[in-house]
Amino acid sequence: MTLSRPSPVRRALLAAGLVCTLGLAQAQTTTRILVGFPPGGGTDAIARILGERLKEELGHAVIVDNKPGAGGQIAAQALKASAADGNTLFLSHDHSITILPMVMKAPGYEPAKDFVPVAGFATFVNAFAVSGGTPATGFKAYVDGVKAGGGKGTVGIPAPASVPQFLVQ
Repeated sequence: MTLSRPSPVRRALLAAGLVCTLGLAQAQTTTRILVGFPPGGGTDAIARILGERLKEELGHAVIVDNKPGAGGQIAAQALKASAADGNTLFLSHDHSITILPMVMKAPGYEPAKDFVPVAGFATFVNAFAVSGGTPATGFKAYVDGVKAGGGKGTVGIPAPASVPQFLVQ
């Protein structure tokens, strides 16, 4: 048996093949941004803007994957179940990470163990509004009206165990 040294042409072809394989692997990478709320809301809008910027920076596809429900808990569970390869991100309100695990028996994740925080970049302002037919002209007037009516008032919140729920209780 005779061993021969690879020719420069063979080496060049092998190197080109490796480069093409690496390029193909990178082109097939997709980053997912999990959002625990439905499309069209504020968190979804931020995720889509962030996704476009990440696509430019990373040079590959970035998709927003809405998994609404349970105040972000479903999306957080999806993050925990995803591969730990850095290609799945979770964009959520803070209550999904800070409040839910403290007030629920088994949320399906332990933030300090299962997640690595990357960035905080948005502040959400809570507002209180009443329908146009309500005589209340401010928060105190609303509370006084509810008290005068026997303590019956209806308040909507965006998610269970969210900051707005704690504010109105």
